[in-house]
This record gives sequence, C-alpha cells and structure tokens, in this order.
Amino acid sequence: MELYINPGGGIAGDMFAAALIDAGADADKVTKAMQSAAEKLGRATVRHLKTADNCSRLFIEVEHHHGHLSSSRAMHLLEHLFEDFKIEKKYREFGVNMLNHLIKAEKEAHETYDFDMDDHHHHDHHHHTGGEGHHHHHKEDVPEAWLHEAQDILIDVIGAVMGLQDLSAPTTAKLTSPVSWGGGSISFSHGTLKVPAPATAVMIKNNHLPAQAGPIETELFTPTGAAVLSALSVKETEQPPSDRNPLAEGCSRGTKDLPVEPLKVLLFD
Repeated sequence: MELYINPGGGIAGDMFAAALIDAGADADKVTKAMQSAAEKLGRATVRHLKTADNCSRLFIEVEHHHGHLSSSRAMHLLEHLFEDFKIEKKYREFGVNMLNHLIKAEKEAHETYDFDMDDHHHHDHHHHTGGEGHHHHHKEDVPEAWLHEAQDILIDVIGAVMGLQDLSAPTTAKLTSPVSWGGGSISFSHGTLKVPAPATAVMIKNNHLPAQAGPIETELFTPTGAAVLSALSVKETEQPPSDRNPLAEGCSRGTKDLPVEPLKVLLFD
C-alpha cells in the first residue's frame, strides 16, 4: 500500500489524524485514543466534526494541569498510551520517531534563538483554556527539551498512530505537492518571529521537507505537522498513479476555515 499526501494548504498533526478518519479510520477509536492522551495533560475534550465542504475536523480543547512537559516524561506517557491501545510495533516505532523529531527540533530551536521557544509555540488549531504557567530555564542546566504548547504532540502522535494502524496504512508517504507554510508572523512573549515557527523551520531544513511560502499570511505548517512528515520520511513530490483509483481518500481542515485547499490523503494498493 502507498500513502500520498497533498499538503498544498498546509498540515498540522491533528489535521493528519482527521484526514485519516475521513479516509475510513474509525473515528471513535481515534478520538478515544486522543482523548486519553489529552487527559494525561489536563481536563480535555476531543470531538470529530464535518466541515461545510464535507471534510473532517478535530476539535481539541485541553485545560492543562501544568505548563511544561519534559521530553522524557512525554516519551514515558506515550509508551503507556501504546500499551493501553494495543499499538503494533510498526506504528509504535512511527510514533516514537514523530515525537523524537519534535524534541530534536525544539532543542535546536532553543539553542539557535537563545531562549525557550517551547514555552511560546502557539498552535491555533488547538484551543487551550486556563493558565499555561511559564517555566523558564537555560539550556546549560537542562539536558533535555521541555515541551510547553508542544506538549500536545502526545495527542497528535496517538491520533496519527491509531489512524494509520486502523487503516493498515504504511508509515512512509509521498507528497503530491510541497507543503505550504503560509506567511506572516507568530507573536511570542520574547518578540515576533516569521512563519514558519522555529521548530518547523528546523525540521524543514534538517529533514529536507519540500516546502514553500504562501498562499496566505497565516501559519499553515505547524511543528506537529512537520513532525508527522518527518516521521513519514517524505523527501520529494510525486504524483499518485493515474491508472488506478485510490483504495481510500480523505480530507481535513484545522479549526479555522481558511481560503486554502484542505489537507488530502490518498491510499493506493
């Protein structure tokens, strides 16, 4: 089986999970796993919705218990989720890979920008209620990455893993177009930085993700989306086979209705 992704309108981790649901993954299984991951972080709601253009969307709301999560704790929680939901070895490896890509990128972004980027990632496709709390630290006395907004990677990892497993989909993919990262800027308490966010930019560079600016001045390609594509080992763009029909296809959108094409996934024999 082959997986093709069209991220011409961008990609985020929850959008990938929603697209897999749209392609036929069991919505109850996927949202239940994501709900369980979210509840490890705080009081949470995860719901699957349909959009006006008949794509899928995940509404995720988390009221965090705390404002930070260490990378080692994130990995520990992920292993528990794999046990709870009987995730097969192939998909466990994909999930660990996805989390590791984000952790590595967060560390490099922190070192490059000389302040804690992890504390200030804003994922506008998630709703966060309640205080985050800021945990400042310096790289010289903290040997691992700390995930703040990016702690929601757990929710997106288990959603992607459960969706892929339910479809018996491969853990590698091809892109039918470069990823659009959008434009404009993201405001952090330390200032304003251009899109793509630092962790996303690190993964684009280090993992050779085909990506381009535009088509609108909004963040379209998030760190969790970059972690998905990095773990799927996408390297170049390729058109899907024109001589056969896909076994399954799905589309999704983030929380906002933006004037861009939806994320699309196609599965071929």
